Amino acid sequence: MAITTHDTSLPIPERYKNGKVQVSLVWNSRSENSANTGKLNALANFLWGNGGPKRKVHLIHSVWANFQTSSNNIIFGNRWRHLLGERDFWEHIGGIDVSLAPSSFGQANTRAFDSLLRKLQKYVPQGASVVDLYAGAGVIGLSLAFSRKCRSVKCVEVNKESRQSFEKTVERLPTNVESNISWHHADASIEPTSWLLGSDVVVVDPPRKGLDPSLVKELRHVSAMERRASKRPEKVKDEKRPWVLRAREAAIQIESTTVREESQSLPQTLIYISCGWESFKEDCSSLLASKEWHLHKAHGFNFFPGTQSIEILAVFKRGRGESTKKKKSGKKQKRPH
Repeated sequence: MAITTHDTSLPIPERYKNGKVQVSLVWNSRSENSANTGKLNALANFLWGNGGPKRKVHLIHSVWANFQTSSNNIIFGNRWRHLLGERDFWEHIGGIDVSLAPSSFGQANTRAFDSLLRKLQKYVPQGASVVDLYAGAGVIGLSLAFSRKCRSVKCVEVNKESRQSFEKTVERLPTNVESNISWHHADASIEPTSWLLGSDVVVVDPPRKGLDPSLVKELRHVSAMERRASKRPEKVKDEKRPWVLRAREAAIQIESTTVREESQSLPQTLIYISCGWESFKEDCSSLLASKEWHLHKAHGFNFFPGTQSIEILAVFKRGRGESTKKKKSGKKQKRPH
């Protein structure tokens, strides 16, 4: 196992290539027609007037409103309104142009995230079939489709709002990307085997709480799943709205079924991106204890300079690993008395 760290404690102008802010104002109202939206517009205009294009330092890219009336810990509601500035926010990350809507998750430190993606790409074989779980707008999966010329890339995400950013990013992919790319609005914790099946590499980028227990359970028994999969007939999974980009076609299409790989094998490589050290340690220990996986490489990235937080890129491979085998074979034989 190799462990490296990457210093991304850079000044803001170097850390953010775009150098502008997409502002989201979360407003405790049902819609823009509510009684107190006059104050919302006043705040938006104040921000735009002090950081918009007419100022010496053009800091603000756009201003959005999100209407949220619930009292739980969910920050964003389902209703968005564009108030000022440009609609589309673009960053160049992982070798591709990426569209980031205010409703889709994006890393704050884009320079560090780009460094992580460049490192991640080296662990994916050319022409591999990849499934990207907790995919968000598909940034990781789409960067792999471009850089590693993947045979297929499946992006699975529970937040349906991320689809729009995925579509726009796909439209800007270089013309030489010929991967079979799909984005699926689904919960990766429900029937995870159906997403893993037929993939060479699985990439997971879960929230701070870590992997869902059902996914960890499936990964811990991946060999048994593989044996079962090889014996049963291929099953086509119906979905309401899978969004699929076919090779050489210019637009995303709606299809009634999910494209399935002919192979019934399961991933040989698991790439885990984590922002939560404690949850990662727990998931890592569980995977290693199963003896189905060994930790091949690990890298740390400083996404938030000045804090104790660290972003982890860990690469797991199937089996016990060379170091374990050497230790086992190197044991001294007991001499008979």
